[in-house]
Amino acid sequence: MQNDKIYKHRLKVAKKDELRFISHLDWQNLILKVFRRLELKLVLSEGFNKMPKVSYSPALPIFIESECELVNFQTYEPLEPDFISEFEKNSPNGIKVVSLTSQGENEPKSLENYVQWALYEARIDFEKNHVYNLEKIRYIIEKCLSSDKLLIKKKTKKGIEKIVNYRNSLKSLEIKDDCLVFILKTGQSDEIPSLRADEFLKALFDDISFFRIKRVNFFDTEMRVI
Repeated sequence: MQNDKIYKHRLKVAKKDELRFISHLDWQNLILKVFRRLELKLVLSEGFNKMPKVSYSPALPIFIESECELVNFQTYEPLEPDFISEFEKNSPNGIKVVSLTSQGENEPKSLENYVQWALYEARIDFEKNHVYNLEKIRYIIEKCLSSDKLLIKKKTKKGIEKIVNYRNSLKSLEIKDDCLVFILKTGQSDEIPSLRADEFLKALFDDISFFRIKRVNFFDTEMRVI
């Protein structure tokens, strides 16, 4: 099918409820399983071990919901008009299509490199939280924003522990009603390290079990919503 026309698509999907308990690898396999159920003619990679040309936005940690998970995929045939409804029908509960767009030739191939920042909301459950009141939470936020350091202990691939300053990985942080709203570095970058939402909150609070965390939007290098 080398000479066939290729159609490029981007799917934005909400991942909620029980799906927040699955790993990123299970998420990838789930999406591919739905594509197979729909009998899509996916474009495959070259070489001996051919794989569907499907890319995903940066991994979402377990226990975090999302309204903006991205899936880039390519097909040899245009999608059917009822693709969105059929995709949701063949997906487990917790998946909802936010949008489906066609991608041009100049669109970035790798979402890991295209996606640079992510907006999160962490709603506070005060029935579970018996340690931090709003005044104390505001104090912690102000202390974080006024500091030029956000030190987090990390392990390298060789198992060596080191302390990393992630202050530049935090673009903004505020509290709105009973919700923390913050933007963190994500994706791949040589200059600023990516930072997970759960690791960020653990750096500020001893216990984060009273937060319900959700990823809301992705941004590119110019802070345009993807």
